[in-house]
Amino acid sequence: MIIKINEDYQIKIENNNNHTLIKFIRDDSGAIKLDKDNLPVMKQLGFYPSIRHALNAAIHLMIRDNNDVMELSQYLDELDRLEEQFKPVLKRFKEGD
Repeated sequence: MIIKINEDYQIKIENNNNHTLIKFIRDDSGAIKLDKDNLPVMKQLGFYPSIRHALNAAIHLMIRDNNDVMELSQYLDELDRLEEQFKPVLKRFKEGD
């Protein structure tokens, strides 16, 4: 099963304890790169024991993707904003997936 987080990130669930965080790779124009078979190019970013852990990792990576350098206070503000955005989902998976 695939859970789409946004247009760049998704979580692939292969079994009960294997959740793979995947990111689509974009070219310089911002379009998703395609391979020789015309399929989207994706990168595995990590393996997690639950959807909640994978989603938390995605939140931190989203901040890093959009910023090369930022102050700690800016990072924390952006983290708060994204956690608030995903709060309903995180809360739902609080007890487990």
